[in-house]
Amino acid sequence: MKRFLVFISIMVGMLLFLSACNIPVSPIVTDAPAQITEAPIVATEAPLVATEPPAATDAPLVSINLAGPLMELGSKYKYVDGSILVAVPGGPFIMGYNAADNPIHEVTLSDFWIYSTKVTNQQYALCVQAGKCSPPDPLNNTVYGDYRYINHPVTGVNHSQAAEYCTFVHGRLPSEAEWEKTARGPEGNLFPWGDEAPLCSFLNYKFCMGKTTAINDYPNGVSYYGAFDMSGNAREWAADWYSPTYYSESPVGDPLGPELGEKRSVRGSSYQDSADPSISAHRFSLLPTENLPDLGFRCVVDDPTYFAPMCQQLTYIGTGPNGEQADCTPEIECNDVTISQAPNCTGKPSYIAYTIVTFNLANTPPDAWAYDVPGCSSPVGAEVNKFQCDLPGPYTASAQGSCVDLKSCVSACPAHYNKVGDTCVWDGSGTDGKACLAGAAYDPLNQCCTAAPGTAVNFDLCPAGFYPLGDTCVKDDVVVDNELQPVIFDTDHCHPPIKQGGDDPQDGDTGACTALEPVDGCRKVTGGEFPYWNPLSCVCESTPPPIP
Repeated sequence: MKRFLVFISIMVGMLLFLSACNIPVSPIVTDAPAQITEAPIVATEAPLVATEPPAATDAPLVSINLAGPLMELGSKYKYVDGSILVAVPGGPFIMGYNAADNPIHEVTLSDFWIYSTKVTNQQYALCVQAGKCSPPDPLNNTVYGDYRYINHPVTGVNHSQAAEYCTFVHGRLPSEAEWEKTARGPEGNLFPWGDEAPLCSFLNYKFCMGKTTAINDYPNGVSYYGAFDMSGNAREWAADWYSPTYYSESPVGDPLGPELGEKRSVRGSSYQDSADPSISAHRFSLLPTENLPDLGFRCVVDDPTYFAPMCQQLTYIGTGPNGEQADCTPEIECNDVTISQAPNCTGKPSYIAYTIVTFNLANTPPDAWAYDVPGCSSPVGAEVNKFQCDLPGPYTASAQGSCVDLKSCVSACPAHYNKVGDTCVWDGSGTDGKACLAGAAYDPLNQCCTAAPGTAVNFDLCPAGFYPLGDTCVKDDVVVDNELQPVIFDTDHCHPPIKQGGDDPQDGDTGACTALEPVDGCRKVTGGEFPYWNPLSCVCESTPPPIP
């Protein structure tokens, strides 16, 4: 019996030893495979646990630039001139369309950041104010300097002017390859929005609008990387010299175009073009000294954090300048006013013309608007909204008032700014940039840029796609234009009467009287508002004269 117990003890000890070594003791134990499968799982977890403490210890040694945006698909960054940069990660893409000058081929590009929109009139004006750019050709940009078109693409600029602006913001014009990749994505989409045929809801083309539009009016047509107007609205200068054979012999990595040439490459299409030029691979060229009313540009930025931020910025309402969604969409209403004219004539003997210009207000106090009729006297009597305009003409009447947000949305600030009243103040964090735009000076204490003393540069710009509403910027798709078109009129419409028996009834006599109608007709002289000539009163009136 004792021997038996000793034997059992030895066997149990051996089994425990074998089990501890993960050695199977019997081929007929059905749980053994499960034990074998589980064992490696335990073994692989142990090294992971062992490596965690060193990773935590090394973390503080990693340098993190809080202001540096991530170079990844969908990444956006608000730049110094109010533009939104979009990331275009490096890698291969399909370029070309099997036309004579752009055969299909694969090109590999490095990372780059590009403006999501074309450069606007407002942004270009900042460069002109700073003395780093020359004004656009007034014949090919008739709206430059007009408040209502600040968010339209700047046109009427040649290749050098476009390049000068990009240099002003420490950028450059995109190469043709960079432009085309931004427009069509890595898989070679036919159009920026995909392969669906062009429509007026995708782009401003084929005279759907007949003129340029704001740079972000077509969200349905954005490209794979989030860039607006890569087709339509206005063509764009590229950096490359143009050669029809270059893409048959260009390098496969970061092609920069020929070293020399006669013309510069132009990409994209405009509001005047048909569907064919809206294909993203379409190429065009112009002499670098030329400019057009439908030709603009955008810039590429290699270092988004080169510039320090402005110490102060305007607040914004609506979708934020970095693309984040707002909690409140404003409902904008502007003061309502119309301009009317009432042509009149003095009595005998001179019959001198004059016009009363009245600003008609709708539930708006007169002091809420700024009126302007240069050369005319005001007020007429006690009415401050009336002007008397005498000869000579013509005169121009205009008015501008204020707009309000009926929802009273709370304005916000971009990242790294604190709201102080209606201004965003830089908090001093998250930037390594030390440079400032021309006309601004770096403040080392607050790590930001402020307008240099005595400078005429206006840095209180709204981000691209925003309009100023008082001291706040609002998204342009919710703003009603609060500036009336000027009304031009002439007061010369009076003529002495021609008597036909009897005396002038204006003297109280009963004799008949006729007068010479205005040479150009009442309708033309009064803008159609007073189209009927009254031969008895000798003036243009709004209703036909009574039949004698």
